[in-house]
Amino acid sequence: MPVTAGSLAVTLCLLVLSGLFSGLTLGLLSLNLEDLDIIISGGAATEAAWARKVKMVRKRGNLLLCTLLLGNTLVNALIAIFSADMSSGLLGGIIATLVILVFGEIIPQAACSRHGLRIGAACVWIVIPLMVAFLPITWPISKCLDWVLGDEFRKPYNKRQLAKLLEMARYPPRAPPARRPRTRPAGCARAAHGG
Repeated sequence: MPVTAGSLAVTLCLLVLSGLFSGLTLGLLSLNLEDLDIIISGGAATEAAWARKVKMVRKRGNLLLCTLLLGNTLVNALIAIFSADMSSGLLGGIIATLVILVFGEIIPQAACSRHGLRIGAACVWIVIPLMVAFLPITWPISKCLDWVLGDEFRKPYNKRQLAKLLEMARYPPRAPPARRPRTRPAGCARAAHGG
């Protein structure tokens, strides 16, 4: 099948969705409810607003996980089908794998691992309708996960870990000092000149 502008546009849209699902899976699920509560109660006003938005979807962790993974799997399968139709089966598979890996997985996850709260808050309006649309499939799976794995729990710290956490907050790590050019010790300079 020849490559048309329409099939290329559909593939690019699917690739953007793949990146969105992949990035949000890492970005949203790396924020636990305790982290969000801390940001809401003690963060800057903008971050607190973002955390409140994210918490709406994050409080149903397994349902969110199932929604994002179903969306990512569906979109990636469609990308593979479209790319296989645009070229030979083997070449299409290789191209789809490389494109999905770089633009649908690595780049979005790298961005969302650093800016998960901001990106997640900006994308809540997309995630909520998808959670509703996929509910017939994702709700039973998420309920099974809830039953088997139980509720998410807050991460407890022992005394030593809590003390280290407070120390890190009080004394953030400093950047290493700038490197100075290497100079010879004074005795070496004289020896080099014969004195």
